[in-house]
Formats: sequence, structure tokens, C-alpha cells
Amino acid sequence: MNLNKKIFSLGGLAALSCCIPTLAAADTFIQPPLKTEKGYPVPQPDRSIELPSAHGAHPEYAIEWWYWVGHLEAIEGGETFGFQSTVFRIAGDPDRHPGDSARPEFGSEQLYMSHAALSEVRQQRYTNIERVHREGWQARSAVGQLDLFAVPIRAAGLEGGQRFQMDFDLPGGTRVELTLKPIKPIVAFGDRGLSRKGADPAAVSLYWTYTRLDVFGRIIRAGEVTEVKGIAWQDHEISSSQLGSDLEGWDWTAIQLFDGTEVKAYRLRQKDGGSDPWSAVYWIDEAAKVRGVYADQFEWQEDDFWRSPQTGLLYPTSVTIEAIDPKDGQSKVYRLRPLFDAQEFVGNRPKNPYWEGACRVLDAEGKEIGRAYLELAGYGGGLANQLN
Repeated sequence: MNLNKKIFSLGGLAALSCCIPTLAAADTFIQPPLKTEKGYPVPQPDRSIELPSAHGAHPEYAIEWWYWVGHLEAIEGGETFGFQSTVFRIAGDPDRHPGDSARPEFGSEQLYMSHAALSEVRQQRYTNIERVHREGWQARSAVGQLDLFAVPIRAAGLEGGQRFQMDFDLPGGTRVELTLKPIKPIVAFGDRGLSRKGADPAAVSLYWTYTRLDVFGRIIRAGEVTEVKGIAWQDHEISSSQLGSDLEGWDWTAIQLFDGTEVKAYRLRQKDGGSDPWSAVYWIDEAAKVRGVYADQFEWQEDDFWRSPQTGLLYPTSVTIEAIDPKDGQSKVYRLRPLFDAQEFVGNRPKNPYWEGACRVLDAEGKEIGRAYLELAGYGGGLANQLN
């Protein structure tokens, strides 16, 4: 369904065709406070990424998540898939300490929420699962290395973090088992290593990413094994206050182009319908060097919409991102189109669904130039309250 197109921008692209500074919205670095009002530490600038410990848990912070999405193809038969696997760690009360007694207070425990999904493109079938556990035998994460278990997801670092093993189970007897190998170095996003999520100085995160990983593995459906290969994107984000108070959600995408480069773009949606100035587009070149611009130098256009028959929510699942690349001052266009519409994640509590889907990427002339995952969060309301 094509409703009225909407374009979100804080500045005209035509007026910015030359002399473009990188990340112009950040003329002055905003020093975050040491702690949030609740007492959690706030990520600080200029933190180095130490591997493999960066992949492990950081339990002192309020919010942390590990995230994988990717595109897979059957080695035989040509069937294609998209997958998502996410584990959220949510801290207990920072003023309560589990070690103070043999029976810690309920509010001191870490909470883990797991989201996993598989998109089967040929069948236009989307299967997902959500599970929530308090830290214990069904959910735990190691410090110092990736060793993560939160039913139904298991992830671990291999060879000192040179490779990763990740698997998850889905309803209906489906299991996904993958080995992922980074083919580019890890990168950090944001000014001085801090990714800002609004005007609140505490709304920052450490945002570490492998923008391209080779993937091999298998998908088991009702006992039948399909060997697969493909590419993936891996995020690890650490924070104590994810969204500014004036924000209701975000539109986010990870784009992997056929030329070996990647683009990450996101629009932080304000409650009044506008875009936060800290919305951003980043380019990652073949050598994993990052450059980017903030909201005054790109437009996010909603081209087409899909209404969920399950929740009734309307999602802008086809979008065009037009951004001025600081490398050459030229405008770059990326048109995202879903491989199929029905990729809505509805968890155990249907009040906060989101759309997380595999997409193809077209250029301004309509030529296919890559693959993407698109995430549309907060359209059901209540997201900011849940994450803060």
C-alpha cells in the first residue's frame, strides 16, 4: 500500500553540496555525566576496544545487548533466508548487591531477554520467539569473553574471538546453527567512541560492531537439514540510558553493499514526529574506516507502508535514505525494499512489537546494489519507558 510519502530531514541536501564537515551536529563534544540519576555508570569517551574481553558482559551498566542479523543462502537449491538473534541484559537495582546475603533481593538480579527470528523468503514465512529469564541456569553471560546463554540463544567466541558460534531454536522444530568469522576489524561508532541517543548527556552508548562476517552453518526444520552460507552483521551495545526522554523510537538499518562496503543509518524519532539531530548515517569502507554525518545532512523518506494484520500497526517498510557522503561531497541514495512484508516481531507481551526484516537495496536508478536489515521500533508505544 502506498500512502502519502513522508520525508524526514533537518536541512536541505541541495544547500549542503560542498564543503561538508563530517558529523556537523557534533561541533562541541558533550561530556556525559559519570552516573545516571539511578546510579548506573555512564559510558565515557575514548575507551579502547580490548579483545576478546569487549565481547563479554559489562554487568555494571544498566543495559547491554548482543545482536546478529544476516542473509543466508542454501548451498544447494538456492533457497534464501534472513535471521535475527538478540540477547538483552538488563541490570538490577545498582544499590542492591547480590553478594550481601545468601539469598539476594529480587531486584538485584540481572534480567535477560532473548529475541530470535528466521525469515524464509521462498515461503514468505516468518517465525520468531521471545524468552525472558532472570540470571541463573537458563540465562548467563561471562565477563572477559563472549560466552552467552539465554534460552533459546547460545553464543560463544572461538579461537580467542577470531570466530563465533551462535545457535538458536524456534517454534515448530526449527534450529539455526551458525559459525561466523569477521572479515573486517571491529569498529566503534560515535564521537570519541560514544554513540549519542538524544540531547540528554547521559543518553550515550558504547557501540561496537563487526559490519561484515562470513557465515556457514545449517538450518534444521522438522529434522531436515539445509546447509547454508552468507553474510552477517554483529553489534554489541552497552549503555545505562538508551533513549532521550523526548524520543519514542527509532528506524535503523544495517546495509551491506555488493562492493564490499557497508552503511549504517538510523533516525531517532521524536514524540512530536520530528527527527532528533543526533540521527546519523555512517559509511564503513573496505578497510573498516568509518565516516559519517548527522541529521542535517541526510533525508529518510518513507516510500511505502505495511499494516500488520496481527497488531494493526502501520510500519514504513520501504524507505529511501539520501545522504551526502563527506568523502566526496556527493549525495548517495539507498532504497530499501523488504523481501516480504510480514516480518513483524511480536513477543510475549504484544504491547511493544517491532518490525525487523530482511531487505534488498537499490540505488537511485533501481539497480540492486546490496542487502540490508531494517528495524522499525516503537510504533506500538511504550518503548522509551521500557528501555530507560
